[in-house]
Amino acid sequence: MLKAAIRIVAVVCLMCWVAACGHPPGQQAGQGGPESVYKGQTLNVLSWEGYQEDEWVKPFEDKYGVKVNVSYAGSVDEMFAKAASGSVHYDLIFMDGGSVTRYQKLNLLQPIDTSKLKNTAQLIPAMNKLNEKHVTFEQKAYALPFAWGSLPLAVNRDKIKEPVDSWSVLWDDKYKGKIATVDDANNQISMTALLLGFKDPYQLTDDQMEQVKQKLIEQKQLVRSYYTGFEDGKNLMASGEAWVIYTQGPTMVTDLQKAGMDVVEVVPKEGALVWIDNVTIGAKAQNPELVHLYIDYLISAEVQAQVVKKAGYGVVNQEAVKHISEKEAKDAHMDDADYFNRLVYVAFPESFEKRVKLWNEVKAN
Repeated sequence: MLKAAIRIVAVVCLMCWVAACGHPPGQQAGQGGPESVYKGQTLNVLSWEGYQEDEWVKPFEDKYGVKVNVSYAGSVDEMFAKAASGSVHYDLIFMDGGSVTRYQKLNLLQPIDTSKLKNTAQLIPAMNKLNEKHVTFEQKAYALPFAWGSLPLAVNRDKIKEPVDSWSVLWDDKYKGKIATVDDANNQISMTALLLGFKDPYQLTDDQMEQVKQKLIEQKQLVRSYYTGFEDGKNLMASGEAWVIYTQGPTMVTDLQKAGMDVVEVVPKEGALVWIDNVTIGAKAQNPELVHLYIDYLISAEVQAQVVKKAGYGVVNQEAVKHISEKEAKDAHMDDADYFNRLVYVAFPESFEKRVKLWNEVKAN
């Protein structure tokens, strides 16, 4: 009888403990849905367009009872300015892998604890290995890949009948006033360096920088618009204001095609840049456990598949292809390993400051 009474008391105590704490021994925090320890907390995210959509953000918010506040940037320069200002302490910041060094050197980031993530095992090995070279410092990972895309040309075939195979089309007098190009110092300079045949578009000498500057000044009189946001660039093509554009990614092309336009993607013979956008943790993130939980969710096969379906980006979880159609995989270039052979990784340059100064001088000229 005494043993039975002791067992009954123990069970009652355990039930009371579970009711008070929300989860039994051995269950991790964050697995209890809206009753989790994260309920009522907020994540501040600085992101590119298309990375924080309701289709995958809202289910996470609902499951854990949290709020994801998102701010967007339209260019690499704007992204850095917002992150560095300190006006908002961002928990997560999305950026191309080549920019991670810039942020890390200024102590704007903290390392990612990959031991807290289960979905890293599904990252595409070759891509992840390439990316790690640019985001690992003192054997600590400061970023994880989230999505990727090239920066090719988009050409309206209804307006430009001749074959296009070179960046030189952006300097062609025949298309004066019908050329649009991105308002981004780093990408503009690197693309122009490819056109000029420089071996490494991210390690330019002062003489090469001057040549790039003069080439961009030469182009300026032909340009209809220097655009910033993804939608701004796409709208320039859709409205007919631009016939050829230096894109922010192939999805500009596929979106315009879906709208019925005869627009094609062109990877020029000089090559095109490829960005691998990463998710990073801000140096002053207040809740690292919740941040890691969200990162692991974002790189899961299910969410990555939704990113392809919604935005058309190439993604980094190799299992995502099981959840998308053959056409979706083709449009996102996830079915073509050779595609990468014509691309140059967007890397950390010799000097961001010099590049921003050069680009401002071009626009002011």
